[in-house]
Amino acid sequence: MVKVKGQASEMSLLLVDPDPPIRSLALNFFNELAAKDNAIYNLLPDIISRLSEPDRAVKEDDFNTIIKQLFSYITKDKQSESLVEKLCQRIRTAKECQLRALSQCLSLLPVSDRALGRLQENWECYCDKLGAEGAGLYEALLSLTARMRRGAKPELRAQIEEFERRLTAVHTRGLENVEEGGAPSPSGSPAPGHADRRPTRGKGRSLAAQNGGDSAFSTPRPRPNKGPRAKPCIAFSSDEEDADLDAQLSETETPKVTTPITRSSRRTRLRN
Repeated sequence: MVKVKGQASEMSLLLVDPDPPIRSLALNFFNELAAKDNAIYNLLPDIISRLSEPDRAVKEDDFNTIIKQLFSYITKDKQSESLVEKLCQRIRTAKECQLRALSQCLSLLPVSDRALGRLQENWECYCDKLGAEGAGLYEALLSLTARMRRGAKPELRAQIEEFERRLTAVHTRGLENVEEGGAPSPSGSPAPGHADRRPTRGKGRSLAAQNGGDSAFSTPRPRPNKGPRAKPCIAFSSDEEDADLDAQLSETETPKVTTPITRSSRRTRLRN
């Protein structure tokens, strides 16, 4: 039984062997290996690392042929996103010869809609290598974004164009000049300090003017506590009648002269 890991880079070199039968056998080997889930994906980091070593001295054309064949087995978007992140992490500590090899890997990597997000998240890993000495990386990223733009939706296309402008700015002006001048955010949204400020209707006065204070951060004056409102007293007619019964007449209100009341009988009225 042969362990593939650790020997995969040696097997991949047979894909560019000058002998056609050997190249055919190597191609059949990787085709069979790709039938297993994630087999090629798990071997790719080790293969790329070993082939990009300075002691290997693999020709650039041979390296591109090998990587292009192995990347053809990457068909899942999650695998492509993960490879973008791993390549960015390798670029952080890569030497000059390794940087060229890793840049070629980025340019040949299958693209997905979310690969741009991975590039933006790992911006700090490669932004300092986009200058004149990193022309290969800059061109590789532009090649990758150009393939992303094909068939992209308007929203994604706008983000790709903003990312390309950021790459060009760093490549031509330098990272320090771009960062000092305020580089655009990865998502393409304006910086918080340059946000579009629109006046709000009915809020023209400041908080200090509304509260009567001199500072915009003054504490609003508390509202005076008026206390609970007195409930109206409801009087019923029965209560008023009782009050009249209890009242006593004063001396001025007592009548002094009494007038007799005469009553005629029923017979007298009938006679008249």
